[in-house]
Amino acid sequence: MGSAPCAWAEPIRGTDNALDVAATIHTLQDNGFDCVAYVIENGPPNSFADFQRLLAAAQTAGISVWPVLLPPSEFYSLPYKADYVGWMKEMAHLSLQYSALRGVNIDDFLDEPNLKTFTRPYFCSLYQAKQEINPKLLFVPTIYDLDQGVADHLAGCVDGVWFWWTNLVGNSGLRSQLENSRLVVAHRFPIYAGIYAGWSDWHKGSPSPIRWQEWRPAVLRGALNIGCRYADGVVVWNLPLSPNSSDNLLLGVARAFAPGGSADVAGKCGLGPDRGLEDKK
Repeated sequence: MGSAPCAWAEPIRGTDNALDVAATIHTLQDNGFDCVAYVIENGPPNSFADFQRLLAAAQTAGISVWPVLLPPSEFYSLPYKADYVGWMKEMAHLSLQYSALRGVNIDDFLDEPNLKTFTRPYFCSLYQAKQEINPKLLFVPTIYDLDQGVADHLAGCVDGVWFWWTNLVGNSGLRSQLENSRLVVAHRFPIYAGIYAGWSDWHKGSPSPIRWQEWRPAVLRGALNIGCRYADGVVVWNLPLSPNSSDNLLLGVARAFAPGGSADVAGKCGLGPDRGLEDKK
């Protein structure tokens, strides 16, 4: 996922509502991010055409791109919809042309509504489809639980997982969650920590803006620090990247973990104590 947190943000829109690719690349570079996650939906600024334009520009800029495909519970990405084998073949062919296309994510992969689609035989066929075209392209779905059963279920047919920490008010237990998950995975695939910078539609009861400014940046800083130390990399969701958010406190926190930043693990995200990074518990 790169040496800094991978940015997943609301798209920057142009005047025609299409993705403003130039502003997106410029903003990522200005903040030290060399990785971006991008959701493909059903129209601008999240269309497949927008994605292709972003990918071409990211290739030139040296930024890796991770497309996020919508699962059945989120009404699919266009144009392939529920043909995930078709999606993987398309992405694998694109990755031969653009090395910036590092991997493919499917959101909410093992959530209950999607389990009927993503049986092990089916998602193993997705993995095999891209392996036959470009094994360097990574298949890394989203999960929210990772115990022995989940690890055994996924092993051999994924190249890693985005494992999301959903507690937005504190980080107690995050380090243990990542360390214990690494034990059950037993080096069979990488674990990338998914960290929320902002509230999702299923996080209810958000605090007042005053309280948010008081404590949320500190919680995000702690989560990124733990994720960078104890996971194989970090992807951070809902990071404010629009050009007028340069002074946003949350963006400043994430920027501190990019190369040259002020965090202890700046530019070293994903190295971990077993790869030479000092373990500060």
